[in-house]
Amino acid sequence: MFNYFFGSDSRSLSYLKFLNDNTKNLSVVTTAPIETGRGKKVKANIIETFCVENSIRFKYFNQTDIYEDMSNALCVSFKNIFSQEFLSKNNNIYNVHLSLLPKFKGPSPVETQILNNENNIGYSIFKIDEKVDSGPLIFSNKIQHKNNLYASDVYQYIFNDFINSFNDIIENLNSELNKINDNESFTNKFNKTDFCINKDDVKTAQKKIRAFDVVGPAYIIHNDKNIKIHKYTNSNLGLEIKLNDGYIFPSEITPQGRNRMKVEDYIRGIK
Repeated sequence: MFNYFFGSDSRSLSYLKFLNDNTKNLSVVTTAPIETGRGKKVKANIIETFCVENSIRFKYFNQTDIYEDMSNALCVSFKNIFSQEFLSKNNNIYNVHLSLLPKFKGPSPVETQILNNENNIGYSIFKIDEKVDSGPLIFSNKIQHKNNLYASDVYQYIFNDFINSFNDIIENLNSELNKINDNESFTNKFNKTDFCINKDDVKTAQKKIRAFDVVGPAYIIHNDKNIKIHKYTNSNLGLEIKLNDGYIFPSEITPQGRNRMKVEDYIRGIK
């Protein structure tokens, strides 16, 4: 069983909630608060906030720490990379990686698969070692899904399967571990300029909107205003945005200086 959890962002939270409901005396390791926003206010991450609200024991990550009471740890979307020295002293940490390894290693497997029009989605759980997403594999599962998924859909599909497969995952902690084979591929970290769709064709823009709805969102500079686009449709709801080879029709947006809203509400507000 897992008695430790490593996580630091919203993609970790559902796993922490599930583990907390199914584990006694769970300990959490997360990252220290950082300065955010224009005011540079120090803000705790969502994992720390959840721990405080639910009286869960937690501490901030430090490469020199040794967790002597840790039997097995689950790591999901954790910001820090573990040093080889840290792993030599804390060597039972298992990472949930959102691709079918060895393909799409690295920081953005879900987003890259959507951008690449991959037909298969799935996830892998492996014991972390000093290499990138290359430790011994203990669990992997391919998931049936619909086409044209948003990244948020993929995250939810995988989490649901994780819950359904949890007993098998726990049993595999004590099984002989298999080394991940060759034929690997890697993903890169995206930055804000990658989210812009101004210079894209319609199909590329649609893929970006779906891929970046969690880490982005995608955006366009339209009439000198920044419009974040969370979802799109094939029907014109009143806002059409011209791209290189046609139009894209947003259905949920965040206009510059305003909150997220449906396009219908935005159109009513500007009339």
